[in-house]
Amino acid sequence: MLIGATVLCSLVLLVLLADRVGSTVWQGESARAFYRCEACDLRYPRREVSGGFQVVCPAGHQVVAERSRASAGSVGIVACLGFLAVAVVLMLTGIVPN
Repeated sequence: MLIGATVLCSLVLLVLLADRVGSTVWQGESARAFYRCEACDLRYPRREVSGGFQVVCPAGHQVVAERSRASAGSVGIVACLGFLAVAVVLMLTGIVPN
């Protein structure tokens, strides 16, 4: 049962990593930065916002750079890696039979 869960967790980890790498490949690093307009309650990629020192949205409101946060994908990747590490240790030590 642990081997099946390990295989499933490996597949989930592969999907999460592919999603993370794919977004970087297709969008590039410059598209990862977003600006947030509080008046419109919308997010805009950096390439869609115009302005020099004062950055404005397409509707003309002032926007601020959005802070990067830990995403659910990052939490999922760490959880999968942790589960895989524990599962491999349990199988190698023989605590859980293969």
